[in-house]
Amino acid sequence: MAQPERIDASADAWMVKLKDLVGACRGLRGEMSLSPSDRVPLVVIGDTEFVTQAAPVLKALAKLGEVQVLEDEAAFAAATALAPVAVQGAARLALKVEIDIAAERERLGKEIRRIEGEVVKAEGKLGNESFVARAPEAVVAQERQRLAEFGRTLVGLRGQLAKLPAA
Repeated sequence: MAQPERIDASADAWMVKLKDLVGACRGLRGEMSLSPSDRVPLVVIGDTEFVTQAAPVLKALAKLGEVQVLEDEAAFAAATALAPVAVQGAARLALKVEIDIAAERERLGKEIRRIEGEVVKAEGKLGNESFVARAPEAVVAQERQRLAEFGRTLVGLRGQLAKLPAA
């Protein structure tokens, strides 16, 4: 039998916050195309108390080598100069990895070209009056949504590319 009086709201909130941090770390891993077996350090600034408390669990769930909690903005900026940064609540997170700048430029350029191709296709469909008139509204709305997502992705990729030092 359920016992609602035994539910601990603060424990639930803690777990939600932890799940969000793990999701942000996994998102960064995916964005950087890191293998799940690569245990890399996480650098965090903000929400120091929670991150320090959750570090052992976060390390295991996000497959991190270590969790470095920084309080100095300059140290965070130096540690994450080329890395994408995720904002989760009051914390900013970045994975600290050494990257091959030339290979990263190439990877980002290739992904930007792929997404630009998808944008051209989506714009072509939406620019075709016959498609817009005949297709169900849900299909047209889905294509508009895809186009908006591609735009957001391009902004992020171009931002990452701009962060890399000139070759």
